[in-house]
Amino acid sequence: MKSISTQFHRRLMIRFSKLARNVAIALAIAIALFPFFWVVLASFKNHHDLMKVPPVLLFRPTLENYQVVTQEGFLHFFNNSAIVTLGSVALSIALGVPAAFGLSRIPFRANRFVMLLVLSVRFMPYIVFALPLFLIMANLGLVGTRGGVLFVYIIINLPIIIWIMRAFFDDVPRELDEAAYLDGASRARVFFQVVLPCALPGVSTITILSLIFAWNEYLFALILSGRDAQTLTVGLTRFLGGMETSVRWGTLSAWAVAIVAPVVLMSLFVNKHLRRGFTSDIG
Repeated sequence: MKSISTQFHRRLMIRFSKLARNVAIALAIAIALFPFFWVVLASFKNHHDLMKVPPVLLFRPTLENYQVVTQEGFLHFFNNSAIVTLGSVALSIALGVPAAFGLSRIPFRANRFVMLLVLSVRFMPYIVFALPLFLIMANLGLVGTRGGVLFVYIIINLPIIIWIMRAFFDDVPRELDEAAYLDGASRARVFFQVVLPCALPGVSTITILSLIFAWNEYLFALILSGRDAQTLTVGLTRFLGGMETSVRWGTLSAWAVAIVAPVVLMSLFVNKHLRRGFTSDIG
């Protein structure tokens, strides 16, 4: 009887611990998603419902805020964001992946120092680079152009691309390279036909992360975009009001939802590939 009682208590404790873990996870998810949920609700409220105290959950939804967003030139800002994001990611991958392969496969004394230098660029506060990059872009005549913003986004994405892809290339067995070299393959052929296919999960991972980082970037877009090349994140600030006008909370919320929606949809669509990239074990 004592043994049965002990087993019962043990099973009860296991079930209780699982329940407590599930409750904690659900609570953490609810806390993380609550701000986004509240912004979505606010985007469908009129000004009267937004200003009610305490806030109301039951209201008559309206698309007025989204209509205002379209009238405020949303498509112009969206085009700027799409062009700058896609262009910078494509060029960053074209430059970063071969660089990571070289750092992984070509031995030299300063290899570790170069990797530390590459990563330090990503860890340093971006405001440190703001003035130097602005002066460089101004001297090149690229301030207020998509090309200037695109160039800076490449600088932002390259460190993380090189660092992550270096780890993926290190996991690819070097015996594959040696076998290809013995068959007379050149280094370029080894890269494109042997090593790169094995590291495709890493390429998909860095592509997704780079798209998210570039799409959400604000500081350099604010400094370098001028008036004609402003992205969606910079366009959001036009609804914050000023000395004479108040914050347009409804329109601000609708614009924020329009910015976040593409990233959320893309994340849901490529979630399997993203998890595969982070958890894959090639070696």
